[in-house]
Amino acid sequence: MTSATYSHSHFNERPNLYQKMIEEIEDYSIISLDTQGIIQNWNRGAERIKGYSEPEIVGKHFSIFYFSDDLAIDLPNQLIREAEKNGKAVHEGWRKRKDGAQFWGSITITALHDEKNRVIGYSKVTRDLTEKKYAEDELKRSEERYHQMIAEVQDYAIILLSPDGIIENWNMGAEKIKGYSSKEVIGKKFELFYTPEDRAGSLPEKLLNQARIEGKALQEGWRVRKDGSRFWGTIVITALHGKDGNIIGFTKVTRDLTQKKLTEDKINAYNAELKIQNSELEQFAYIASHDLQEPLRKIRTFVELIQENYADEDFVKRYFGKLDASAQRMSDLIKSLLNYSRLTKDCKLHNESLNSEKGPIDLNEVLAEVKQDLELLISEKKAVFISDHLPLISGNRMQIAQLVSNLISNSLKFSRVQPVIKIRSAVIEIGKILNAPETLLYKSYFQIMFEDNGIGFEQQYDKVIFSLFQRLHGKQEYPGTGIGLALCKKIVENHQGFITAESQPGSGARFNVYFPENCP
Repeated sequence: MTSATYSHSHFNERPNLYQKMIEEIEDYSIISLDTQGIIQNWNRGAERIKGYSEPEIVGKHFSIFYFSDDLAIDLPNQLIREAEKNGKAVHEGWRKRKDGAQFWGSITITALHDEKNRVIGYSKVTRDLTEKKYAEDELKRSEERYHQMIAEVQDYAIILLSPDGIIENWNMGAEKIKGYSSKEVIGKKFELFYTPEDRAGSLPEKLLNQARIEGKALQEGWRVRKDGSRFWGTIVITALHGKDGNIIGFTKVTRDLTQKKLTEDKINAYNAELKIQNSELEQFAYIASHDLQEPLRKIRTFVELIQENYADEDFVKRYFGKLDASAQRMSDLIKSLLNYSRLTKDCKLHNESLNSEKGPIDLNEVLAEVKQDLELLISEKKAVFISDHLPLISGNRMQIAQLVSNLISNSLKFSRVQPVIKIRSAVIEIGKILNAPETLLYKSYFQIMFEDNGIGFEQQYDKVIFSLFQRLHGKQEYPGTGIGLALCKKIVENHQGFITAESQPGSGARFNVYFPENCP
């Protein structure tokens, strides 16, 4: 055989080889249809996937593989027409085997043309993707269950954020905790839930940046609900990454721990109160061993002297006077201690013991009453008062009157020239109060300033003067029990406020009293 003869023979055999290849493919069903959709040819893959042998199926319409729902909409003929018009038709759906079982078929019908470009039939290739379909459906169901689980969790607010912090998803827990429905909040920035102070400090942006860099950010703090109320939230922001490693968004999980926070605050307040009471007990021990002993020692000494000089009438009268003064001194000390202990027992205004006595107090009326009570001393000292119009506060009127009386009495007492007492008021935000206690609960406070031109004191003693029986001046020159300012401090604390003092020797003193502006 010549080379030319061999080449021609090999060329003639290739169509048969190609036909053989098609017939023996088992992973794909490859069949040929005439222009009406009648099956003309059938391979092993078709027999394996659909269950029919070639003699059973050739000559029948390919619609035999379709279920009644697809037949009702004439799907097989729609696919034929689409292939005729566009050259091919692609479709996925449930198909029927010989035994009636279903399989998920991915099909491509391709139009076959003659040399004049006329359609002379179709090839139909089908692949069985049932396992892939079941896997995809299971994955979809799993994802749906997961999303439903997230959506219906109520104890945690779980939200999805864009890379810029825009809210993209919202669950029932978020609605329960924060008060917004999904329609109200999706598309807005998550900084919506932060306090004005946190927004001013760029806290939301800082947390997102931390999550970008470290993968997640954790934080606890006060958050704002839709109605403006606050709750204590613990939050975890986690960065979400795409396949390329770039951040595609964030999850933000928030838990409402308000009750836990309030309980912890109560415990801390209780511990702080215990610390204060222990300090007061130490002061009481000092009083019992020193201040109360002093007049007792004098009384015993005076009694002994009177007994020894009983016959000397002038001597006895003189020492009976001293004896009476010591007894009066001891009586004053005991009364002051009783007043202080009553205030300590009453505790804070929100306790039931004081709620019944609590109400609105016009400080202008209180000032007028105190000036009337101290009328003789004011007249004797020729004191001058300069006062602003003072605010209305909430509290216990008797205690507030005692507070004002003690402060004005101090200004009158500790003066060497004509007393000038100025009483001014202002409203001040908590962030602008210097050295404010960390336990303050309110956003703004009334500042009532009692200022005089008295003898003053060294600023280093600004805390000491509010302790029990801590005197900066001698009893002979400036009489008193040394408990007045301690009472003032306790009264102000009972009203959820605080008191400070400013002074320089010879330049007078100023006492700053702070009350909550909106105390319920």
